[in-house]
Order: sequence, then C-alpha cells, then structure tokens
Amino acid sequence: MAILYEDWYVVCDDEAITIHWYYFPMGSKRIPYHTIRNVTEQNINFFSGAGRIWGMGLTPEWFPLDPNRPWKTKCIIIDEGIWVKSVITPENHENVLQILREKTSR
Repeated sequence: MAILYEDWYVVCDDEAITIHWYYFPMGSKRIPYHTIRNVTEQNINFFSGAGRIWGMGLTPEWFPLDPNRPWKTKCIIIDEGIWVKSVITPENHENVLQILREKTSR
C-alpha cells in the first residue's frame, strides 16, 4: 500500500483516507475512497469552523482534533452519504483535495 500523502492528522494511501484523532480520545477513522460520494472545499473562519478544535456544532459536520485549525482558512468536507460529514484541515490542503478528487472521480 503506497502512501500518497501523510501529515500529523491525515494519511492518504492507494485505497483510503485515514483521519487521525477522529474519535475520542485517539481513534482514527479510515474511509475507503469508493464510499465517498462527494468532496468539497470550503473557506472557514473562526465562526464557521476554524474555531472548532474537535467535535460537532449545530451542523452535521464532524471536526476531528486539530489544534492548529484556528489558523487555517480552508477545509475539506467528505460526504459518505450519511448524516454526519467529516471535515478535515490537512497541512497541505491542495494536495489532499487533489488526491481525493482523483480517487473519487467516477
């Protein structure tokens, strides 16, 4: 299994994306690319997600642990077709977005 991208929070390999620190206190979530229905990017600010270090607010978007999120301006929303969507803020936003778009294009 070849690693396409890796940082402290996210690992993209040939088959799936793994989001570290997704579950409390330290569990990871692995999402096979073939289960992802849609990938979108969104600008964030303190009030729209950048201020959320971990968890979910009033919207069905889950933010895994990322203490550096308040200084980030973009996020990637992963829709698996379930109610809660995973929202990630990888260190190299453009690289991860490109990998997800290539791996999920049908």
